[in-house]
Amino acid sequence: MTSVRFSVLGPLTAVQDGAQVPVTVGKLRVLLATLLLRPNEVVPADLLAERLWGRRVPVNPRKVLRTYVVRLRQALGARDVIVTMPDGYLARLRTDQLDLLRFRALLQEAGRAADPLTERRLLHEALALWCGPVCAGVASETLQQIDVPPLAELHVHTLERRIELDAGLGEHASLVAELRALTAEHPFRERLWAQLMTALYRTGRQAEALETYRTVFRLLQDELGILPNAELRRLHQAMLAQSPVEVTDDAGEPPAPVPPRQLPAGVPAFVGRTDELSALTAGAGAATITDAAAGTGAISGTGDAAVTDAAAGTGTAGVTVTAIDGMPGVGKTALAVHAAHLLAPHHPGGQLFLDLRAHSQDDPPLDPADALDRLLRALGLPGEHVPERLDDRAALYRSLLAERRVLLVLDDAAGEAQVRPLLPGGGGCHVLITSRRRLSGLDVTHAVSLDPLPAADAIALFTRTAGAGRVAGSPRHLLAAVVEHCGRLPLAIRVTAARLRSHPTWRLTHLLDRLGDPRQPLRAGQRSVTAALDLSYRNLDEPQRQAYRLLGLDPAADHAVGAAAALLNTHPVRTERLLEQLLDAHLIEEPAPGRYRFHQLVRAHATQAASTVNASERRAALARLLAHHAGLAAEGTRSEDPIGLRRT
Repeated sequence: MTSVRFSVLGPLTAVQDGAQVPVTVGKLRVLLATLLLRPNEVVPADLLAERLWGRRVPVNPRKVLRTYVVRLRQALGARDVIVTMPDGYLARLRTDQLDLLRFRALLQEAGRAADPLTERRLLHEALALWCGPVCAGVASETLQQIDVPPLAELHVHTLERRIELDAGLGEHASLVAELRALTAEHPFRERLWAQLMTALYRTGRQAEALETYRTVFRLLQDELGILPNAELRRLHQAMLAQSPVEVTDDAGEPPAPVPPRQLPAGVPAFVGRTDELSALTAGAGAATITDAAAGTGAISGTGDAAVTDAAAGTGTAGVTVTAIDGMPGVGKTALAVHAAHLLAPHHPGGQLFLDLRAHSQDDPPLDPADALDRLLRALGLPGEHVPERLDDRAALYRSLLAERRVLLVLDDAAGEAQVRPLLPGGGGCHVLITSRRRLSGLDVTHAVSLDPLPAADAIALFTRTAGAGRVAGSPRHLLAAVVEHCGRLPLAIRVTAARLRSHPTWRLTHLLDRLGDPRQPLRAGQRSVTAALDLSYRNLDEPQRQAYRLLGLDPAADHAVGAAAALLNTHPVRTERLLEQLLDAHLIEEPAPGRYRFHQLVRAHATQAASTVNASERRAALARLLAHHAGLAAEGTRSEDPIGLRRT
C-alpha cells in the first residue's frame, strides 16, 4: 500500500493511489488540519481541544480527543501517520507526503540558490503547490484566525519575491494583470503597488502608473489616514521626472522579526530591595543578585539550565509570574523595571512593557482586548491579522509566545480579570506584574509585597537623588528626619530630594521646616504622592470610600475592629470586610492581627478626605466612637474586642 499524501495549501485533502481518502466529518477534518499545519511536531492536547471546540469544550475533552484520533486513523487507513505522544499527538510525515513540507523545503533551497534564475525556478515551483486559501473549508474559527494567517503572509511574501525576480528578467508586461489582481486582494501591501507601478512604467504606460499611485494614495488616506510609504513616494517622484525606476526593497526570505525591546529606562538612583530582587530574579543566576545589590544594573554571570536555554532563544520551562503589590509611591514600577533590565539578557525573544493604566489621571484602565492588540502588534503581527474577539486574541498571543522566551512587564494592573488574558501559556516566559491591589485571585509563582524602605536605604536614596555634594556634612539625624517625613516612600523621597537639588540656597533645616508645614504639599507635578493617593481613593467603591473618610476622623494610632465598627456604624463582620478591602488596596496596614493603621502620608490624605464629611455625620461618628470607648472603660477592660472578634 502506498503512503497517503496530504494537501493543506488550499482545500484539505488526503490522497492514496490517486483516489481521495474520505475525511468528511467536520471535527476529524479540524483535527487532521491542526496536526498537518504542525508536521512532525508534538501538538499538545490542549491546543487540539482549542481548535476543535473553541470556548465550548466538552466535559472530558481528552477522552473525546482520543476517540477522534482513533476514528481519524481508521479513516486514513494508516496508523503510522498519527502518533500518540506523552503530551499530545504528532503527524509523522516525509517531505513528499505534505505540500506544506515541500513548500518550505523549496523556499529553503531557493534561499541557498547560487543565481537568480535558479531561485526564480524554485519559487515558481513552490508557488505552484498552492491551490487556494490554507485549509479552505475547515470549520474551525480558531484555526482560521490563528494558524492560517502566518502561512498566508508567507505566501504573499514569496509572491512578491518571485515577481521581483520575474521583473529582473524583463517580464513586466506579463506581470501587470497578476499585480492588478494581487493589489485588489491585498490592498494595503504597498510593495505590490510599487511593483505594479514599476511594471506599468517600464512597459511605457506612464499615465497608468501615475494613476495607480493616486489610487493607492487615496486608499491609504481614506482607510488608514496615512501617506504612502517612502518607496512609493520615491517611485512617484522618479516617474514624474521620467527618470529610471527600480523597486529597491530587495527581499529574499521573510525578514526575521525584530524582538521588541520596550523596557523603559531604569531609575538612576535605585537602592536597596535586595531580598525582593532575589525573589524577582530567581533562576537567573547568582550573579544577578550580586550585581543588583551593587546597583550595577547588569548581569555578569550565567545561571541554571534555564539560562542555557535562554541563550538559544528557546526552552520548555514554564511561565514564571511574579506579582508586586504595595501602596502608592512605594516603588513598585521602579523595582519591576530594575529587575526587568537584569533579566533582559536571559530573554532573547524580547521584552514587552505595558501600562495597564489602573490609576491613570486621564485614561480609563486598559481593556484586556486592547492590551492584547498592542501586545500582538509588538510581537510583529500585522494589524489586519489581529482577531476581533478577546478569546481569539488571547489564544493567538499564547501561540506566538509558545516557543519564545519573552519577558513581559504589566504595570499598574487593576485586578485579576484584567491580567489573566495577558499571561503566556508556556515557553519559559517571565511575567512581572505591578499593582496597588493584592492579586490574591491570580495563580502566581511569587508574590512580593513592598513596604517603605528601611531607614538606611531611604537615606541612601535621598543622598543619591539630591546629589552627594548637596548633603555633604549634613548630620545623619537630619537626613533621617527628612526621610521619616517622607514616610520612607521612594516616590516622596525622590520628590523631596529633587526640591532640595533645585534650590541651591536651601539647607536641610529649611527643607524640614517646609516638610512640617501642612500648607506645603509634597508635590512635583504628577509625581505627587497626594495625586497617587487621589487615584487610589477614586478607584474605591462608595462604601470603601466612606470607610476611608470616617477612619480619617479618628486620631488614634491604630484601629481595632470594634472601634472601627462604632465609627463606621456597621456590624463588626461588615467592618472587618471593609478593613480587609482597604488593606488589599494598600491604603491601610495591619501591624498586628486585628489592628489596622494608616501609613503617615496616607493618614494625612485620609484626614483631608475626612474634611468632606458633613458636620452632623462627623459629630455622630465621633459620638459613637466615644460611646464605644466609654463602654469599654465601664467594663473595666482595655480590650478592643467586646464581641470576641479580636484576633491575637
